[in-house]
Amino acid sequence: MDHQERLDTIIASILEAQFDPTRWPPTSKLIDDACGLIENSLSVARDDRGGHPEMVVGKIYKRRESHDELKELYVENSTPIDERVPIIFGKEDGTYEYLDAVFVGEEHLASLTHNEFVVPTCAMYTLNLQLSGPAGLDIIWSLGRSADSSPWSMEQVQMIQKVSPHIRHLVRAWQAQADVAARAVRTTTDALGVKRVGVVFLDRAGRIVEANDYGRALLSASDGLANRRRYLVANHSEDTETVIALLGRVVSNGKSGATSIRRSNCPPLVLHLLPVGAQAEGFNTMPGFAVMALIVDPLDRPHVDPIRLGDALGLTPAQARVAAALSSGGTVRSIAAASYRSEAVVRWHLKQIMARLGLFGQSDLVRLVLTTPGISTAESS
Repeated sequence: MDHQERLDTIIASILEAQFDPTRWPPTSKLIDDACGLIENSLSVARDDRGGHPEMVVGKIYKRRESHDELKELYVENSTPIDERVPIIFGKEDGTYEYLDAVFVGEEHLASLTHNEFVVPTCAMYTLNLQLSGPAGLDIIWSLGRSADSSPWSMEQVQMIQKVSPHIRHLVRAWQAQADVAARAVRTTTDALGVKRVGVVFLDRAGRIVEANDYGRALLSASDGLANRRRYLVANHSEDTETVIALLGRVVSNGKSGATSIRRSNCPPLVLHLLPVGAQAEGFNTMPGFAVMALIVDPLDRPHVDPIRLGDALGLTPAQARVAAALSSGGTVRSIAAASYRSEAVVRWHLKQIMARLGLFGQSDLVRLVLTTPGISTAESS
């Protein structure tokens, strides 16, 4: 296969990836093979022009295998101290920089970036290309070759230059798709209508992307849950670990879940995590909504009206009372105690509700109830 044939194959694969991000890993491998690389990473960053850009999203692939853990390590720990950052950012669109000489000499032995990021990827010699991204973001396309390979050739650089406009368009297409998804999610947020439920949207890593007013107020109070460097965390480390584990299950399995969050001198918060749409395994651009968190404070219940709920969802009076109590922050135990029924009876009602509505878990029921307009007594006040 000659130079033009390889280029045509790469461009065709990039076009497929525009509409299906899962096609990016094999496309990445095609680029590696055509350019003699061992890995290439595609990142989007917001340059604050102060020398410490914020990495928004990114994917590192080495021979088609994703290195998500390495990416997270770099974004969280290495970006502020990476010796290459001042060289990479603040350049004109289409500017490429050879970073081969950054870690040459004795100083690389003391470099955390070299030891924790460069060495694991084996990309000792890197060419970085900066492109103008969407919404004022910078696209950083980083291509690495091994230490024992030949120096960068003119043919390699020319191939990279010819592919780069298609990479720019690829990221812009992904961003446009993400914007459509974001608008749909925002519409869901606006349609909630229940003012006493905290709604927080998270990305796949648990970073806070957006929240309604009540959700921001709950996090600002830092009693139970808080916003720490844009991550959703709990006051108790054990609860934070539970949230992280639950988030991982929601993202990987696409199934909702719930847990209680301890507070200092108040009853626990109830946290429901629910997947938002289908998440591609490939590259995802901001805003990357992956999970919707519903936070219910039992001391400030949303006051779901069982009669309105029953009429809206076609439930029996008993089923509507159970669904309303659960969505207002109740648990199976508390609902049983308040209604003078056994927990087994409450669970039986929940099972009947799930079957009637085609749901699979309590969090799915809570989401359905809290996104059903006209069922909260607060809406009529």
